[in-house]
Amino acid sequence: MDPTPDNIAYLYDGSVEGLFTAVFLTYANKEHPLDICPSEHYQPRIGQTTRQIETDFSLALRVQKGVSKRAGYSVANIIKTAALADDPHTGISIYRFIRYCMDPQNAHFFRQNKKGERSVQQRFTGAGCGPALLKGSAVPAVLDSVVEPVLKLERFVQNERHHILEFLRFEELEGGLWCARCNPKASVVPLIMDWFADRFNTQPFIIYDENHRIAGVYEGSDWHLIKTDSFTPPAPTANELKMQEAWKRFYHTLNIEARYHPELRRQFMPKRFWKNITEVRDMAPA
Repeated sequence: MDPTPDNIAYLYDGSVEGLFTAVFLTYANKEHPLDICPSEHYQPRIGQTTRQIETDFSLALRVQKGVSKRAGYSVANIIKTAALADDPHTGISIYRFIRYCMDPQNAHFFRQNKKGERSVQQRFTGAGCGPALLKGSAVPAVLDSVVEPVLKLERFVQNERHHILEFLRFEELEGGLWCARCNPKASVVPLIMDWFADRFNTQPFIIYDENHRIAGVYEGSDWHLIKTDSFTPPAPTANELKMQEAWKRFYHTLNIEARYHPELRRQFMPKRFWKNITEVRDMAPA
């Protein structure tokens, strides 16, 4: 059982590495904070002490390796993905889950499968873990309070990644660069860069996340992330502008008036993405 939380808030820079650093320092300081969140999202509580956490990549790596060793690589990947969510409770949810993973008393929940892999999803929600197995155990409470919040965050981030893969639109800019903008509700650029790098191969490109102010830059052989508050790319080429007009004309020409279903379109193509989608940009809400 976790100790009673201390009225302390650990504030980090919003990065996955910053969050993992905060988790490491909770152990080092022997504290059990009530809140762990990005500094910009912190809502002070009465009488609460704050700890401003400076990101330390070596400490973050130790946390990642510790979780991988204790619970398996698949669990560590779930945590890293969930940490990209914008939910205000992401930090504290992941902290509680990591504590659960690292507790030796819970080692039996992460037994290896036949392939030698450990998976919290398989262990808690997969085959062989039905109501009969759970009856009379403490696992349901764990699912509700510790495991399920992180799994929900991970699913949300993966869904957001899928949206961006579908709706990202690149523009050809002066100088031979290709650029795309997106506005996801999770910081998914790190999760999509490999996918596009494999397909663009030697073609340099930039993917800029307007919400999280992160640019994924691919230089033709490797990619990296840049944190930037301003992004002013070169102008589109004349040929790009012609192709955009042709694509919009093609999109609207294919429209079948008798089957027009705006509600269904909004369901599959949320309006929040429209401003960065070439074919519907002119219809995007102000």
